[in-house]
Amino acid sequence: MGEVTNRYSMRSLRSSLVSDTLSSRNSRFSGVRAEGTRTAYTAAPRRVLNLTEAESVRKEWKPRAYLGKETSRERKRRRWKERKDMWKTGDIDRKSKEDRVSWEFLPDVVLQQVFQYLSYKDKLSAGLTCHFWRRILHVSSIYSNLAVSGQSMCTWRYDIAKRDYEAVLDHMKVSAALHAIGYKLKSLSFIPTENLHNIVEFQVVMSRFCMINNCKLPNITSFCYKFPCDFARKNNEVDIYGTGGMILQNMKNLLECLPGLKRLELIDLQLDGFDTEHSLDEVSEVCSRSLRSLKIVNISRQPFSVLAVSSFMNLRVLVISPHNLGDDLVECIAHMKKLRHLQIITNAYTECVPTPVDYRIWKQCRRSHPKLRVHLITEGKHKKELTFQTRAPVKSVIYDTPYTKVTQFSINLVVELYRTDLEVYCHQRLPRFTRSRSFHDRADSCYIYLIRQCPYIHTLMIRERISSCTVLLLAYTGKNLRYLHVRRNAIILKCDWPKSPDWSEEFYTWLRRSSKNYNEMEREVSQILGFRWYALTDKQFKLTRVNPNYQHYYEGFEEAN
Repeated sequence: MGEVTNRYSMRSLRSSLVSDTLSSRNSRFSGVRAEGTRTAYTAAPRRVLNLTEAESVRKEWKPRAYLGKETSRERKRRRWKERKDMWKTGDIDRKSKEDRVSWEFLPDVVLQQVFQYLSYKDKLSAGLTCHFWRRILHVSSIYSNLAVSGQSMCTWRYDIAKRDYEAVLDHMKVSAALHAIGYKLKSLSFIPTENLHNIVEFQVVMSRFCMINNCKLPNITSFCYKFPCDFARKNNEVDIYGTGGMILQNMKNLLECLPGLKRLELIDLQLDGFDTEHSLDEVSEVCSRSLRSLKIVNISRQPFSVLAVSSFMNLRVLVISPHNLGDDLVECIAHMKKLRHLQIITNAYTECVPTPVDYRIWKQCRRSHPKLRVHLITEGKHKKELTFQTRAPVKSVIYDTPYTKVTQFSINLVVELYRTDLEVYCHQRLPRFTRSRSFHDRADSCYIYLIRQCPYIHTLMIRERISSCTVLLLAYTGKNLRYLHVRRNAIILKCDWPKSPDWSEEFYTWLRRSSKNYNEMEREVSQILGFRWYALTDKQFKLTRVNPNYQHYYEGFEEAN
């Protein structure tokens, strides 16, 4: 009886959420029926927000009128004169003036945040500036992250064959750095570079450091290694190469010295079958209980099911490529009760065409593991489509590529497969393609169909051209829509939707009136959503990222032991 309750608890929760949402919005909308999920387009939304104060605050941040009429040289001259007059008329002494403008008197918390973005060499140089900065550099949190590249801790030597200088790893510098900050490190990452020899030598030095001193590095909780599989470029073509051999063995020897790992990322290794099968043996022996997040993207070149994932008992997040996810691995995932998020990622270096997991396996996984959340993600500069998994509990569909267009076929496929599960649908990054401004060639009707058929969508990210009327319809139709990200430059101020028989004359009049300018559209969307809403600029849209691991509908369950 308890298993049946857990199985259908999310369904009952969502039905209660829909009823609560409809009942709460019934106070703001006239004509919305609380007993169904169908939207009644009978009246304009009621005004429940007082947005006059928000507008007055927004006007205070606008620049003064005369600033737009002067050049940059005049502005700099004017500011210098104002600063000079302030010093002449001020009644403070010279020392206090220097304290206000000097970098060395910044707060310690601010300096710690700034120094964390510097490399190890730059941190040492900053410590030689003054005794105030040198005191901050002794804080252990500043050296918690170490990013190793092909030129880290290297000396430059002249190569006669290449007739140029090349970076060679200095073993004494690496040894001195490990003795100084080895116990402070918490995150270790290797930046992809063409100079693989220095990366391998750095790993060898770290392994020997742990072996000679008979100690390990238990404080390191995060390890990231991304192999530059596209380092061989010929003209405009890219040849993909994988790793293996001594490069893989040195990395595995280093992982044996990190018993406290909680997050492991191995990206674009492109191994063969034998190396893929034994790539996680050392990690599973050392940190099978401590690992919480595992990311293995393109760990193999050909389709291969990585069953070694099932050895990590306390895994919470698994990020894997679709050709490394097989039927047998999904059956093992069904018994990993602490696993919450399964991200299936496709990038530009995924060469093979994967075969989706059998729908009967996903159906059995739903019954055995009802708390599992699956996310389909594609990233990188490519035009490949997602690998859709039939009957999988997919909660998010994210396109993190600038070349993918919204088509009616893809929307219909998403609606058909994940109608009752989908919560997030996003197109990130700015588009690198052109599309017609005509209503029949745009994706307005596709988004309206998606938001009507998938009632549990709470995050929608749109980057293509849509009309202001479509933005209003999306906000009005989405019952649980909470995060609506739309580009301001992609909004066409136009009401190009023909009048539907389901729309009343009052609703259609409100729709045409509110679609004429940006301010009126943002005001009406804010009234519908219940908070102040703005369309994003291209810079804001580019910086906006969606976290698929965030669970909007929380069930209130107790964690499994």
